[in-house]
Amino acid sequence: MFQTLSSRAEETRGNSRWLAALEWLLVVATAAYQAVVVPHEIWGDGAVRFETLKKLVDAGQISPARYSILQSLIAAPLYLLGKLFHRGAEFTSYFNVLVFDVTLIVLYRMLRRHVPASILRRTMLLLLAASMFGNHVQYFYGEILTACAAFIGFAALALGRPVLAGTFMCVSVVNTPAAVLGLVLCNGWWFVRTRRWFHASWPIALSMALVALEFWWRRGSPFLSGYEGDRGFDTFMPYSGRPGFSYPLLLGVLSLLFSFGRGILFYAPGLLLHHVRTSDKRDPVMSMFADASMAFFWGMVLAYGTWWCWFGAWFWGQRFLLVACLPASFALARHISSARRTHIVVTILTAVVLVWSAWVGVNGTVIKEVEIEPCMANQFNLESICFYIPEFSPLIHPLIKPKVLTSWDRVEVVLGAAVALVLSAQFLWARVRDFSVSALTRHG
Repeated sequence: MFQTLSSRAEETRGNSRWLAALEWLLVVATAAYQAVVVPHEIWGDGAVRFETLKKLVDAGQISPARYSILQSLIAAPLYLLGKLFHRGAEFTSYFNVLVFDVTLIVLYRMLRRHVPASILRRTMLLLLAASMFGNHVQYFYGEILTACAAFIGFAALALGRPVLAGTFMCVSVVNTPAAVLGLVLCNGWWFVRTRRWFHASWPIALSMALVALEFWWRRGSPFLSGYEGDRGFDTFMPYSGRPGFSYPLLLGVLSLLFSFGRGILFYAPGLLLHHVRTSDKRDPVMSMFADASMAFFWGMVLAYGTWWCWFGAWFWGQRFLLVACLPASFALARHISSARRTHIVVTILTAVVLVWSAWVGVNGTVIKEVEIEPCMANQFNLESICFYIPEFSPLIHPLIKPKVLTSWDRVEVVLGAAVALVLSAQFLWARVRDFSVSALTRHG
């Protein structure tokens, strides 16, 4: 009997090693695909940031453009390196994929002794292959730097390193000033947990001071953000055409959460699992890491809930809430890795969330359908149908009218399917075994 139990345990450990190796292989393959295969472009808001960078490096001029200069400063070495090969723009377009990959490595090194290996590894895999990051790393927009700096801040808070956390949180807020409300909620929650008021407050004060200083340096006043008078088109929507933070908060929050085309629960469905108990729910580091990221996320929801352009303009996904991918992926990884017997409803929900998350990753990487005709007609007068009508959602419309895929597109589809299959196989088998044993026990 003891030999049988020992052999079973050894077989389980062997299977776990093979599974871990396969998951690491998928991590490397997905990261390589995003770095080498997918196109990297500079357009939209990213083009404005790139012009700021070029003025700074090539002409020594400080641009008064509305977006923070911080990303341009950090990307300057990459641009200078590219100029040596007469490819400054091409090298710069890889900035976000480098920032994202480096952030994953930093998070792994910070948390590897405090978070179970399976959860940490699967969180990384989900962020790479089953989140909005697959789309966002292709461009020079600012949300990647904002989210990644915040990620390191969450990990530092969870590990009791508030100075490091505050430093990276400041980077996040200076790069995206609206993120200050996320920082307020995150550090406010951390203060309630730790009562360390100084370390909770100085990042907020410093980041606001740095934002005001940049405004003054670039535009002559600490109160000039560059967004003065900014507004959208007048459309059939009742609150369109108004400037700034004029959208009704309740409607904005509902849209940010639930709208079919931009709602974060469709793009980061793992958020649904955050409050569902797992066997490691009481682990202090994981609990603090998850809760800090959720507090920051809710601050971002409140910050952008009143912004006239809550939907993020011409872009795939809900870019303002990219930070939500971390708590969503972490919660999903914890449920996949949980050894605790769960209710069948939770099991089904976890499986559905995993499959849909994989679809989000594939959709954003190879399909990237932003908006569909006739949404763009008549100065975007019907744009809102892409936000609220399911058939016109970027996540659903390709299922109705499939895109013709290239060979490399098919490789990404296979990668996404492999991630969903590998992550679900052992999880579902364990749950089926638990339910079978439970049934036999009841009827035995």
